[in-house]
Amino acid sequence: MLHLYFFGPPRIELDGQPVILDTRKATALVAYLAVTRQRHSRDALAALLYPEADQSRARAALRRTLSSLKAGIGESRLVVDRESVALLAGPGRWCDVDRFQQLLAERQRHGHGEQAVCPRCLSPLQEAVALYQDDLLAGFSLRDSAAFDEWQFFAMEQLRRKLTSALGRLVQILTGEGDLAAAVERARRLLALDPLHEPGHRVLMLLLAWTGQPQDALRQYRECVRVLSEE
Repeated sequence: MLHLYFFGPPRIELDGQPVILDTRKATALVAYLAVTRQRHSRDALAALLYPEADQSRARAALRRTLSSLKAGIGESRLVVDRESVALLAGPGRWCDVDRFQQLLAERQRHGHGEQAVCPRCLSPLQEAVALYQDDLLAGFSLRDSAAFDEWQFFAMEQLRRKLTSALGRLVQILTGEGDLAAAVERARRLLALDPLHEPGHRVLMLLLAWTGQPQDALRQYRECVRVLSEE
């Protein structure tokens, strides 16, 4: 079983054992293939990872990177032909980013709109926000590939927005169920992600007041005023 962890510094495990790839480019390649969940042409991958090399040298470098990746995770886990590369999907692969997105998509089968919540939303939302340990590939970059770093940045921002939305829905459910302490915790995490989220400030002020913490609610109001004024 191949486990891929990309929330935070990248980590790979194969059958319960850590996999150490011998180059950062191999790590970048497996992360890109796993998160995009697409088949990519060799030319596109070569240009992404080796932008300063000409096409012939870049494709040769990609072949070496693929060889390193095959040695690390097993050749059978890649779908490779003369023109394209993909990461094999299926029950033999688990990725935290995949699971996060699947859990959020599960709410669409509950028969209500995106903005609404129901009791069945609680479990998938709880699991999803627990998976998000840190931002996508936190601390990882390729110094010589601005295109990869740009992809990583925008993919990270998209996932952060989804986490912010999930936390907002979770606060809504927990508040409705009367679990105000847990709602406060999730509201604080939401604001740590997005300090300019004014609705989050308002909800946290209410929660603090409802839990007998009026001074903390007032401090939260002042913090809201400060960050919005600075912006």
